[in-house]
Amino acid sequence: MIAMIVFVGSMAVAARAQTIGRTKLIANIPFEFIVGSKTLPAGEYTIRQFNPASDHSVLHFRSKDASVDALVQTTSAIARAPENARLIFRRYDNHYFFAEAWVDGENTGLQAPKSPAQRSAEREMAGNKAKTESVALRRK
Repeated sequence: MIAMIVFVGSMAVAARAQTIGRTKLIANIPFEFIVGSKTLPAGEYTIRQFNPASDHSVLHFRSKDASVDALVQTTSAIARAPENARLIFRRYDNHYFFAEAWVDGENTGLQAPKSPAQRSAEREMAGNKAKTESVALRRK
């Protein structure tokens, strides 16, 4: 499978590190997406990190009107510190799976494990020899 990175600069992702070590991202996600085993509609979300001192932090996605939310356990990922905060989704056909969250200036991000649904979509796409892509939402 070939992975392509698509940067969507017009999507609003704002980030700031909280003084108590928590991370908070606010993102306008323009497509329906899957977090863990839960499908969330497109819209504005606040994403908060809980238990940041743990090797397995939890991210909480909550819609702007607080009508929808989801939790996902993550592991730390290390890379070059991005200039802008970003959320990364893996796209398989028309299904978007949350994959990673990065805060600007931090070289440690948070990575979600692949869900059974994502693994199934991956296998199906590989069987069809179709391309998958990574979609990054970032702040301009």
